[in-house]
Amino acid sequence: MFAYTLLAFLSFQGMVMASSDGGALAGSTKKYAGVPPWDAKIYPNPNNGIFNVMITGTNAPLDVRVYNVLGEKVYEMAILGDHGAKIDLSGLQKGLYVVQIINEKSSEVVTRRMNLE
Repeated sequence: MFAYTLLAFLSFQGMVMASSDGGALAGSTKKYAGVPPWDAKIYPNPNNGIFNVMITGTNAPLDVRVYNVLGEKVYEMAILGDHGAKIDLSGLQKGLYVVQIINEKSSEVVTRRMNLE
């Protein structure tokens, strides 16, 4: 039986997750340690539901997923790295959301918080 202790550290720039054994998190298919060599920025933040995602440092295909505070996925789209995307979530309720940008091929994830006012 594998027991994972999931630690979540919220910071101004996002959330970092790690397992107690230093291995892959439950549900991931590949071990990945460290910070991805690419970056993602969300602006403006806070916003009225319309915001930009800017990716730098990779040209890989990426998935953008937005989750509400209950952990429910409320939005998903695919983009190419080194490009940006304008996202309109103005139909959602005001509050805090988590935006994950994921490279499925390398299991790299960048997580940011986004505040919809």
